[in-house]
Amino acid sequence: MKKVVIILLSVFILSACGSGEADQVSSSSWDQAGEYVPIAVEVLDVTEGLLIPYVEASGTIRGIREAWVVAAAQGQITSMNVSLGQAVKADQVLLSVENDLQKLNRDLALQQFEATRLDFQALESSFRKGGLSRSDYNNAKTRLLQAETTYRSAEKSYKDTFIKAPFDGTVALLDSSLAEGTTLSPGTPVALIIDRSAMKMEISLGERQIGLIRKGQKATLRLSSDIEEDPVEAVVDSIGSGSESSTGSFPVIITWDNRIDDTMRSGLSAQVLMANTVEKPQIIIPSSALVVRDRKQSVIVAEEGRSVVKEVVTGESLGGNTVVLEGLSVGEKLVVSALSSLGDNYFIEPTEIGKTGDWR
Repeated sequence: MKKVVIILLSVFILSACGSGEADQVSSSSWDQAGEYVPIAVEVLDVTEGLLIPYVEASGTIRGIREAWVVAAAQGQITSMNVSLGQAVKADQVLLSVENDLQKLNRDLALQQFEATRLDFQALESSFRKGGLSRSDYNNAKTRLLQAETTYRSAEKSYKDTFIKAPFDGTVALLDSSLAEGTTLSPGTPVALIIDRSAMKMEISLGERQIGLIRKGQKATLRLSSDIEEDPVEAVVDSIGSGSESSTGSFPVIITWDNRIDDTMRSGLSAQVLMANTVEKPQIIIPSSALVVRDRKQSVIVAEEGRSVVKEVVTGESLGGNTVVLEGLSVGEKLVVSALSSLGDNYFIEPTEIGKTGDWR
């Protein structure tokens, strides 16, 4: 009974003295025994950061060069010199088709071209000495050009019977129906050759993201299928100057040297991370830390065991975080819990749990 009387008397004396502090201390700050119990709160150290510290995207890995080898000649396959997964060199013959007729036509065309060239040389000499008319000279020159064209065409037809690798690489896909004796038709896809000495990946970024990266900056790439693998260092190779009409997104090409070879395959999906090196750090806080007090947008900070309500001016908000332009300083302790129970000048017991610039 004496404790109750003492509590009531203390409240009466404080009220009579006009103390605003007692009016703002929550009743929940006192236990049933009449002893002071501060409100436990979590706080963040106010630091600068970026709303978008990193630009993240995903895409599909491709070889730095990829090309389908397509048949240009028709005929039966006479030799098959390639298998799936085989490493090949530029101009290496992958397969060949019957070419007896093409070879004969080429040889005859070459003979005709050589004979016509010798005739033209003799006629040209005569023309320079005045022994041949301009008309006859022009006709001889036309016959030479026609013979050369016929030979070049026959030579190409013969070479087309040898299907070759366009560059150094690996046979990534191969038509399994192809074998010696199989008839090949012009336009038939034979094999996909991929150059894996370096790799690339195209990603798509939105309007907000595209302005945060620059050509030549570093990027970190990780395979979706192997999250335990060490990340790969890559580079932003090129940035599209316009958006795709269907999606409104901007294409970006990421490239890197392939040092892990067999693991890095065309067609695998991967995630890429690029640091925001464009924007300057600002004070950012969790959007959930914003409160309204006296109809003003505010935050609550901890100062010497008391809560202090501070009016703030905010900027852009994104992903659960907000930029604070005015009213909050680096180094202050921002209260982020029990906000509905707090006002100005409440007794609190703060526990620091991190920094606002890193909080996500």
